[in-house]
Amino acid sequence: MDTKTIFLDACNKIAAQLDGFEIYKKGQRLKKNSLDKDIFFEITFETSYMNAASHVMITPNIAIYSKMLKKWQKEKLKNEFCSGLIYGSHLGYITPHQTWKKWNLAGLNFERSVNEIANNIQKYVLPIFKLFNSKDNAIEFLKNNGTNFNKYAEDSLAPIDFLLYCSDKETAEIFFNNFIKNSISKGKILKFYEQLKTEKEIDLNHSEFYSAGHVKLAYMNDLLIYN
Repeated sequence: MDTKTIFLDACNKIAAQLDGFEIYKKGQRLKKNSLDKDIFFEITFETSYMNAASHVMITPNIAIYSKMLKKWQKEKLKNEFCSGLIYGSHLGYITPHQTWKKWNLAGLNFERSVNEIANNIQKYVLPIFKLFNSKDNAIEFLKNNGTNFNKYAEDSLAPIDFLLYCSDKETAEIFFNNFIKNSISKGKILKFYEQLKTEKEIDLNHSEFYSAGHVKLAYMNDLLIYN
């Protein structure tokens, strides 16, 4: 089989081990709706243009979106390309691998890699998706734990949009402050937040550093930073 066929075969064999997902792009995109139909979950698979007989790579990614958040983002950010993303990650970052993990599908690696990816999705991804089946449960979790969905997942400021839209100011503020408190970039964020107070215009679609756009959004929504 050519490398593209091997890759697509793997995508579909992984999908066969997961319940309730719709299959798109010949297996490269899996989608499932939440109970309220607003939030939906995606698992996508990337490969490499440098594949060869001995190396057929696959990289799984996960994402959680909200249709209503997408509309809110477009209005607030004045950006037609907003996606409604609540949270996204590479599978490797939320598993014991803790890296941008690529699996090899070539030869005898195929079955082992397919099963390992499917098992990792079942163990580490589906519980996150299940949490977001209830917006109230997801909001409460984010308020108390950030995006530390398990002991491998790193904290991310990405859901601040979701909390500003779907919860109250106090909840978003607690989430924001917990992130800052635990961030290795705490000093940079605090300095940047003070700098924003002197800016005449703030471009929400430009990030001076990772997560700067989310910090700006917090500032524009009058979130306070606790002492």
